[in-house]
Amino acid sequence: MGMLIDGIWGADFEGKQAPDGSFIRPESPYRNFITKPGEGLFPAEAGRYELIVAYACPWAHRALLYRALLNLEDIIGISIVHPISYPNGWNFDEYSDVCNNTGIKIDCLHELYTHVDSEFTGKVTVPTLWDKKTQKIVNNESSEIIRMLDGPFCALTGQAENRMTETYEKEKIDAINEIIYRGLNNGVYRVGFAKSQKAYITSVDLLFKTLDQLEAILNDNLFLLGDEACEADWRLLPTLVRFDPIYYFHFKCNKKKLCEYPNLHRYMHRMLEIPKVLSTIKLNHVIDHYYLSHLKINPYAIIPFGVSYDVGDL
Repeated sequence: MGMLIDGIWGADFEGKQAPDGSFIRPESPYRNFITKPGEGLFPAEAGRYELIVAYACPWAHRALLYRALLNLEDIIGISIVHPISYPNGWNFDEYSDVCNNTGIKIDCLHELYTHVDSEFTGKVTVPTLWDKKTQKIVNNESSEIIRMLDGPFCALTGQAENRMTETYEKEKIDAINEIIYRGLNNGVYRVGFAKSQKAYITSVDLLFKTLDQLEAILNDNLFLLGDEACEADWRLLPTLVRFDPIYYFHFKCNKKKLCEYPNLHRYMHRMLEIPKVLSTIKLNHVIDHYYLSHLKINPYAIIPFGVSYDVGDL
């Protein structure tokens, strides 16, 4: 998928892989935080920050959901990258909805990273929270970005902070988040990017054990922890949306489809009916990204028969 090494982009540069062939997700390098309005290096301020996202990416999808659900559209701008990220990484080539509002004339996102640090080494990822005023990257870790959106930025809309985490005990939310991250959010990538049969089998077993666990939870609950959606639900939804059209085929997560889990399937559709959620989903971006970018997995860029671009077919 490519990365920067000492400021030089390499389309076929790869990150770490475990000795047994297991995929290792690299740490996000930018971990600054937004503070209350008028305080700190990166204070919450309307119009100052840009959320650089891909409709294709599940990690960026989290941030898009929070921006919409928390009514931050007039507070935080967005720049949308092209879904096909090979060979130049995330870029701003012509495609529906693609736009660059960063204030920097760049063709590819990696140029923004080297604008900040000319010798940067690492992955160039979305979401990236960009400060247009100081021309610095604030943060590129999705789990932290969504908590900032549900934190200091709320003061600019008159809303209470922590709306996505206030209903349930934080320890319970963190615990279910970890289960979902290990087994599903990152789990599908550990299956799809495995480089040995052993690593694949180990990862696919955990993936479907996690789906079975969530299916059982939803026997009794409307949402993961009760009758109201919380942060954990919104972290799960992007993976569920991509499961049948992408992960089942492309990443060989093909023991069962999501539609064969009745509780999870109903749960996903329950969330899709919440206002503004559908506006964050562009299946043309999702499908074209995975099948046309991951050429080591799908070298002839073939989109399988039966994959639908219609959200109604999920």
